[in-house]
Amino acid sequence: MIDISAAYAKYLAEASDAPRPQARAAAEVPSELGAFIEEGDGALAGARAALDHLRDNTADQRGVDGEQIVFPLEDVQLHAPVTDRARIFCALANFAAHMQSAAENTQDPEREATIQRLVAGGPKYFLKDSRAVSAHGEQVRYPARTERLDYEAEIAAVVGRRGRDIDADDFEPYIWGYTLFNDWSVRDNVSFGPDFAYSKNFDTSATVGPWIVVDEGLEPQDIPVECRVNGEVRQSGNTGSMIHTFAALGEYLSRDTTLWPGDLIASGTPKGTAVDSTKEQADGSHPDALFIKPGDVVEVSSSAIGVIRNEVVKPDN
Repeated sequence: MIDISAAYAKYLAEASDAPRPQARAAAEVPSELGAFIEEGDGALAGARAALDHLRDNTADQRGVDGEQIVFPLEDVQLHAPVTDRARIFCALANFAAHMQSAAENTQDPEREATIQRLVAGGPKYFLKDSRAVSAHGEQVRYPARTERLDYEAEIAAVVGRRGRDIDADDFEPYIWGYTLFNDWSVRDNVSFGPDFAYSKNFDTSATVGPWIVVDEGLEPQDIPVECRVNGEVRQSGNTGSMIHTFAALGEYLSRDTTLWPGDLIASGTPKGTAVDSTKEQADGSHPDALFIKPGDVVEVSSSAIGVIRNEVVKPDN
């Protein structure tokens, strides 16, 4: 783990003898994520130059003032890579197999019809509160209002450029990178009406991380994602199965609305959640065997990105 702003200051001081390297580094390769994203290609180019210098062209790996700037990953606490002002747009009903399985497992004809309507037509979404995010390794709070907590393994695209009314064919350059996303969900008495967001928002309800993969040539519609609960594979999917692609979602979300650097667009989830794998009983209840319980460890992973792992705990207060 490298303090990239400090590494860039070292590069400026040693490779170019630039005056005030730390002040210049703070502006050109800022340490705050939102500012770094907004700096765009210049910040990425500076980061690469700093890394190359640190690896190949310097006598030590200390900062300008002799401070430590390289740290073992296991000694670092990772925070969720979400900017302070980010909006988290979550695609709804965006994997056909997930929705079809949920429809087949319901005993309520009206609910089945609602699910089918959600799949039909154009993109649909809801918002997660960015203040409710949790990070890789952080304990996820089991909500007091649920007996059926569910996981949803997803990929999220991170917006890198400001834009509005963006055509789908032009959207890919607006994607800065990709990260993992667990859309924790309360499944008790879920309504698809105006209060649907209530089932999706509670403290720690959006795990994001462990980092953002940037400029690695990932194909947006070919990113694998899996979920394991206590080591058991529950979900295994790919963004290639999204009904509405990231580009289609970007076009839809940007109509008359500006997307900002740092905003997240989550893919929706593939088949294998507890709710779409559990047969609803005649009384509307669900057996709880597959739903998350305090003490469970949930991992969302992708071979292209990494792993986010969380233990679910019942809080004392």
